[in-house]
Amino acid sequence: MTRFFWLIRREIWEHKAIWVAPAVVLGCILLLLLTGRVHLGPYDGTAGGLPTHFTHEERIALLMLAYAGLAVVVFLVMGIIAFFYSIDSLYADRRDRSVLFWKSLPLSDAETVLSKFATAIVVIPLVALVAAVISQFVVAAGASMQFGSTGLPTDLVWNPQAIFGGIGIAMLWCVTAMLWYAPFVGYLMLASAWAPRGPFLWAVLPPVGAWILEKVVMRSDYIGDFITERLFALYFLLRNRGPSGASDLSDDEVAGEVSKLAQIDIPGMLADFYTSPELWFGVVAAGLLLAAAMWVRRYRDETA
Repeated sequence: MTRFFWLIRREIWEHKAIWVAPAVVLGCILLLLLTGRVHLGPYDGTAGGLPTHFTHEERIALLMLAYAGLAVVVFLVMGIIAFFYSIDSLYADRRDRSVLFWKSLPLSDAETVLSKFATAIVVIPLVALVAAVISQFVVAAGASMQFGSTGLPTDLVWNPQAIFGGIGIAMLWCVTAMLWYAPFVGYLMLASAWAPRGPFLWAVLPPVGAWILEKVVMRSDYIGDFITERLFALYFLLRNRGPSGASDLSDDEVAGEVSKLAQIDIPGMLADFYTSPELWFGVVAAGLLLAAAMWVRRYRDETA
């Protein structure tokens, strides 16, 4: 276990973007706060910035969703970091020939692959979670000062239900990302282990080519739908539980549609997600892809 822990620490040391990227995001949020460009949903911090047509419960729910939205932004950025980390994780050792050194150590291919997988699917989401929670408190502090300067009550932004509700949603999103994107990370690591060069092309071109071929030959979109559903997990969660479409609403009914946003059934969404066969088939697929990545790394000619 100690050896596995040090392998993960090695990955964090060598890939500074894992902790630099969230620091940059927090810096951008702080800069936007100082320039007054960050608003918490319907709360703009001006004299008329407190919506009166919502009930107190709806205000709290919308504020909680605004905090959760900050977490989504952080997770999107860290998702990009995880993508490029995964796609370069096993190829980088072969590119600089350091794989020959690591194979001379008493380390198995399974330990090496699993440590890189754990970094991508556990460490990076946890870093994103910490950054998301910090960003929520930073924005709450900024909004509190903004509200105080305009004579508005500052206790609303620090409402425990909104703050801890936003943190709770961020934690659930962290677990969701770990499970849902496990096969995606496993596929990228397999491409990284296999590619003689250009692992990005080896990872992206086969599914995109299959998508285009199916579209042209079969006139169907099964592969495309599968890829988009896997990439946009948040849409998968909201597609059956979100508010109704607003395309047929007049301007006077927009406020009513926004109120429906406060009534999103988050427990129902999570129940749908954790009982979906897509999730658990994906977890099994991730295990198979990791086993394939270990096999390729073990038997690949590293001098080629």
